[in-house]
Amino acid sequence: MKKRTILSCYIYILLFSVALANSQPTGEAEGTVTDNDGEAIIGANVYVKNSLIGAAANEEGVFVIKDIPAGTHEIVISAVGYEKIVRTVEVKSDEVLSFSVKLRPTLLEVGSVVVTGTTTPYLYEDSPVKTEVIPRKLIDQTKAVNLAEALGFQTGVRVENNCQNCNFSQVRILGFDGKYSQVLVDGDPVVNSLAGVYSLEHFPQEMIGQLEIVKGGGSALYGGGAIAGTINIITQKPQLNRTKIHYAGSTINGKLDNEAGAVSELINESGNMGAFIYASFRNRHNYDHNGDDFSELGELNNETIGLNSFYKPFENSSLDFSLYRINEERRGGNDFELPQHEADVAEWVQHRNTGGKVKFTHNFSSQFRLAANYSFFNVNRESYYGGLGDIDENGVIDEIDKTAALDFYGNSESLTHSMGFRANYQLANHRITAGTEYTLDELTDNSVKNSLYHIDHQFTNAGFYVQDDISFLHDHLNFVMGARIDKHSELEDLVFSPRLSMKYEVVEELALRLSYSTGFKAPQIFDEDLHIESLGGDQRVVRSAPNLKEENSYSVSGGFQYEGFIDDYALLFGVTGFYTKLNDAFSSEFKEITGDGLVLWERINSDGAKVTGVDIDFGVKPINQLEVRLGYTFKQGRYDSQQEVLDGEYSDKFLRTPDNFGYMRVLYNITKELNLITSLKYTGSMVVPNESTGKLVETGKSFYEVDVNLSYKLPILKDVGGELSCGVKNLLDSYQEDLGTGADRDPAYLYGPQVPRRIYFGFGVNL
Repeated sequence: MKKRTILSCYIYILLFSVALANSQPTGEAEGTVTDNDGEAIIGANVYVKNSLIGAAANEEGVFVIKDIPAGTHEIVISAVGYEKIVRTVEVKSDEVLSFSVKLRPTLLEVGSVVVTGTTTPYLYEDSPVKTEVIPRKLIDQTKAVNLAEALGFQTGVRVENNCQNCNFSQVRILGFDGKYSQVLVDGDPVVNSLAGVYSLEHFPQEMIGQLEIVKGGGSALYGGGAIAGTINIITQKPQLNRTKIHYAGSTINGKLDNEAGAVSELINESGNMGAFIYASFRNRHNYDHNGDDFSELGELNNETIGLNSFYKPFENSSLDFSLYRINEERRGGNDFELPQHEADVAEWVQHRNTGGKVKFTHNFSSQFRLAANYSFFNVNRESYYGGLGDIDENGVIDEIDKTAALDFYGNSESLTHSMGFRANYQLANHRITAGTEYTLDELTDNSVKNSLYHIDHQFTNAGFYVQDDISFLHDHLNFVMGARIDKHSELEDLVFSPRLSMKYEVVEELALRLSYSTGFKAPQIFDEDLHIESLGGDQRVVRSAPNLKEENSYSVSGGFQYEGFIDDYALLFGVTGFYTKLNDAFSSEFKEITGDGLVLWERINSDGAKVTGVDIDFGVKPINQLEVRLGYTFKQGRYDSQQEVLDGEYSDKFLRTPDNFGYMRVLYNITKELNLITSLKYTGSMVVPNESTGKLVETGKSFYEVDVNLSYKLPILKDVGGELSCGVKNLLDSYQEDLGTGADRDPAYLYGPQVPRRIYFGFGVNL
């Protein structure tokens, strides 16, 4: 009874606050946002500080903000790649305040609006939770064709190819395996285990508006899975009326990779309805690097089409709808002219993925917002993992072997639903967020030839979270305190995940950040369980031990970041130290080779593990035409005790991840139309298991991957523009030299850059 009374009082207070806010007199603000040359900055963000209201500049740089409570306010104006400006204004009842601003260019990430770290909008440089951002402009400049390539330029983040046959790839944050990084689509955890096997290459660049990365435990907001970090794919939204068409072609020693795509943005005159439509097509030929007739890069065909739209039925409401379809077929191994079951080794998968989202948001006032959403992601996969293995010295294959090879065909399907409610309330210096989320993942997997290892399971998770973002000292000091309670179907007990972050601005340009966060991972099915490696025609299978417990972690990080100007030089410099402790860490141990040719491994709990390291970020823009950006990571990932990696081979090191890696990129605008971007990715030595030899290998080699791109913008007709681009990726052809050969190779013995030297050419048309 007491709890019900307290809850009722809280609801009455909340409703009274909303009613009081709605009764206040309001005014409007309008204006234009341009750069130093007077050109409109499309999509510039303009919002009222300490409120939930704002607007984006249109194609003429014009913005309009309605329903601003009368009184004195600070209005923040920012744009990606520009310095923010804060204007103190007096808004009067039923009047329109007009003003214009010019923004000074700075480093590319600065000015981006990020939401992943707190679920509420913050500028990149102001966010109390350190959030890395890859803006759309950088994706365009680096000519990334999908999510995997777009993630390549971020401190502490690596993408690697884990299979010579099918090119299963993983993203590693701070050295942890891919299963420890949670991939979100517009904030929703719909990229499930089955989707996660190949998803880094599934999502095309046409779909991506921005990528946001938060390192460390994120379970307080996003539930299980976010131990190493969270990657949030912010999809593209309509901003103005235009259409873009492009083509990009590349070749590796004559083997072609073609990608074409188109996007179209449509907004009606009143601005209350819009749609963003995109399509992408990709065809890649198989490539054999070492001449053994087995591919290092498999054949790939990908087709994607999607729609993002919005409709504002009322002044302060928005209904967002998205739907996308991804069809992909890939195959690696050998004998590509033959059916899969007649090849010595073949890994073939065909995906038919469908995803979408419906979200309704309503601002009851400038202080209170409520949102409800439902999203889904369905993965249907046909597969073949296997083959005939070695042919005898006379070139003869036993017909029984051909018949047995048919057993390697399989199919998998996973349908994930995610639904939830979220409320945001601005109360003086508090940003309060509360919400609930429910996910359902229905998974069936028949990829393994032995039905004993088929999967037919349903996973559910229900979570409730609350967070208070408090600011003091005129926003120079911020605390973010939050917690989440989850009930996962694979766990008997509730999981409590707290977090605490702090940001303190010593001066306007220099900020200190400290963070404590937690994470957990339930003992369910993971992406590596659903990728079946072919070893000489046999299948390598990983399954969880019957008594497997959940993992849990805590992460601590702290550091400083300077972002500002010294004279007219834009400068960014930051150092962040991090430590993550993982308890009951998942590890694998070899079990047996069965009579029907399965190589069985079992996932178990080890004592624990930890990662310690430092990230260094540096950026400078000495002149408007030149930008230099680099990041470097020193880290050490170790298990608390020696782990059996191969039969009789032990190590306490995290595998497939170097202790030192980094990147640098240089952008030089030679003229307004001609741009040059060069980049360098460094990968240090690492430990990699080779199952075909039964040995652990210390690679002892560092890789330097250099990319060079030149692009030229040209007018075609009135209101029609175009772009030509050409370049070389991995100019130095820095690539693994000791690749496995033949049908008996270990396809997972792979490290270093994902592709050898690649020459490419592209063009685009903007209508």
